[in-house]
Formats: sequence, C-alpha cells, structure tokens
Amino acid sequence: MGVCIIYPADPVGVIPGGIDTFIRGILKWAPDDITISLVGVTTNRKERPVGVWVECDLGRRKFQFFAAAALDNPEGRGLVPLSVRFTLGLLFRTPEILADVLEFHRIEPSLLYMKDARPKNAFVHQNMKVLNEAGSDIIWSKLPKVYFWLERKLMTTYASLYAVREDAVETYKESYPEIADRFHFIPTWYDPEVFFSINDGARSELRKIMGFGNQEIILVTVGRLDTQKDPLLLLAAFQRVVKKIPEAKLIYIGDGVLRGKVEKEIEQASLGDRVELQGLRSAEYISRILQAADLFVLSSAYEGMPMCILEALGSGLPVVTTDVGEVGKVVKSGINGHVTEDRSSQSIAAAILDALDKRDTISGLPCTDAVENYTPERVLEPVYKNYRNLAGKDHSF
Repeated sequence: MGVCIIYPADPVGVIPGGIDTFIRGILKWAPDDITISLVGVTTNRKERPVGVWVECDLGRRKFQFFAAAALDNPEGRGLVPLSVRFTLGLLFRTPEILADVLEFHRIEPSLLYMKDARPKNAFVHQNMKVLNEAGSDIIWSKLPKVYFWLERKLMTTYASLYAVREDAVETYKESYPEIADRFHFIPTWYDPEVFFSINDGARSELRKIMGFGNQEIILVTVGRLDTQKDPLLLLAAFQRVVKKIPEAKLIYIGDGVLRGKVEKEIEQASLGDRVELQGLRSAEYISRILQAADLFVLSSAYEGMPMCILEALGSGLPVVTTDVGEVGKVVKSGINGHVTEDRSSQSIAAAILDALDKRDTISGLPCTDAVENYTPERVLEPVYKNYRNLAGKDHSF
C-alpha cells in the first residue's frame, strides 16, 4: 500500500527543523509493506529538480520524491513564506500521486485536496492555541481567526489526526466532539542509529577531533535562531554562567532571522571566543557534537515535544530546558538534567550551573534510560497500523 506525505521538506538535504526530521523518520523506518512518497521542496535543484519525480535514498529505505518548489536558502526566511510558495507550486505543477492515503503536516496544502476521496491523515506539531499568545512567531499569529476558520473548514476532511502535545489532542476533542475518536497523541522520537551514547575513552578522543580544549565546558543548543527558540535569552543566561565558569563555551547549531541580533549581542558582550554560531549541520555532525559536549540547553518559549532533547538524551547528554510542551516526560530535574522554574536568564543560568555540578551522576545511563521507549519502531508502530486501516489493508486480525 502507498502513502504520500505532502509537506515542504527535503529529507535528504540539510534538515532545518524538527518537522523535517519527523518526516524523515516516517520515511526511513516504514515497514516493507508500506511505500511512502513525499511531495516537498528541493534544496538541491540539480539532484532533485523541481517538478520531477526522483528516487531518493535514506540508507534504510528508498522513496519517491517530487519537488513542488525550491528552497534555495534553508538558513533564512524569504519575503514569501515557504508554505505559500509550496502551496502555489502544488497548484501549478499538480503532481500525479499514486497512493492510497494522503498525509499532511500543515493544514494549508490540504485545501487543494478537499475533493480528493482518498483518506487523509494529518499531524499537528504544536498546540495551535499558541497563535493567540504574545511572542508567537508563527506567521498565522498575525491572522489567528483566519487560521482557525481554515481549521474548522478542513478538520472533518481528515480521517485521523495526530498531535505531539497531549493538551492539543484534548483541545481538538473539545472543539470537535463529533469526531473526537479521530484525534490521537503521539510523542516524537530519536533515531538510535544516529544518536547514541559512547564510552569515556571514545568521548575523550572525539573531543580532541572536535577541537575542544581539555578544560573547556561545552554547552550545546540545536534549533532555529528565532523568537520561538529565544537564542537571546540563552545568551543572556550564558553571560551569567561564564562569570562563574570562564572555561565554558556555548555552541549554537542552527540559523534563522535572529542571527544578526545574536551576533551583535555576542560582540557587545565580548564573548566572541566563548560562543560559536555554527549554522545548519547534518544529523551526523550534530550526533558527534552531542556525544562530545557536557550539557544540552534549550531556552524555547513554546514547543511540542522537541526532538533535539530526545537526541541529546539518547546521546547520554544531560539537558537543561525551559518548561515547555512535553519536555517533562523525559527531562527530570536532578536525574538527567533540569527543567527551569521560569523563563528567565537567572533561572536558566542557575539550572545550568547545577547540572554542570552534577554532570558526573546525571550523564550517561540516566539520560539514555529516559528515552528507551522513544525509538521509531515503538512510537511509529500505531501510525503505520493506522495507514493500513485507512487504506483498508490491515490484515493483522
């Protein structure tokens, strides 16, 4: 049976965000009886040209890929939102989709398929109530009433919907009681083939390869440089940390619209030798830096269930995070990191210092044990079963 995912992602390019990683996992770990294709965007016009179906390889699985638009600068945000360019690309190029089930990770493109009789599955990666909150940088926060009107128009067209936040599932069930049985919670996961813990000897060698000094304390964060991730708040917290631990170093992996402001703040605080902005990196590189680091830090204003936290814990790296989304399911203060009391630089700095003081006891097994149930095989099994159910091809009973 076949499933086609329709979302502006390029899983074989540099992955700029959690949803892209999420989709890559669905493609990579699909069982043999399910063929999954993707209508997305290309970050390499030569290898994956716009408007042509091509075969791509993720190592474990191959899949068919159609680029409806191009993303020439994955690190930035264009004048026209990617979701708009992607939807227009679908409208004017209209790929032929040979699949039993259609799947969406944003609701907008499904407007074009409302009259398509095939069953549709959707994923929501946030509680969209965040559109009404101050500080939200989701584009729809400028027109929340329009978004919720669109949601009401589309919701009954989905045969099933998964959300990565339990409170989002409850919100949908309350808002659409007549179809409450269609809504399901699903956690995110990490890929144990990419992210895994290594022993102390291997870690010491890796730190040398990465160019880290023997006495340096390495803090890492992974995510977009935007309002949601709040890199400026983390930088403010780090300024407090470095006063206590001068040998501390902060590495940002990711890019975004706030890069210029972060660079300016680094310069003004004279932290050029203590803070690195490394831009977008491959999953394999991120894995190595997590294995070599001392602490992972997340300063987000809002989240679903951030995969970067699972990847850090899966690498044996303790985590300090703001109390957002579903992070409390895996991060336990004093056991494998710290969930901050509030979103202030003082609270984040205090949590970092406490975690670093305890890192000999909170690293390794306390981290990996916390995410042992968050692997693709376990988390995605009900999703693949749902595909079979929707296509009428579940022969398990």
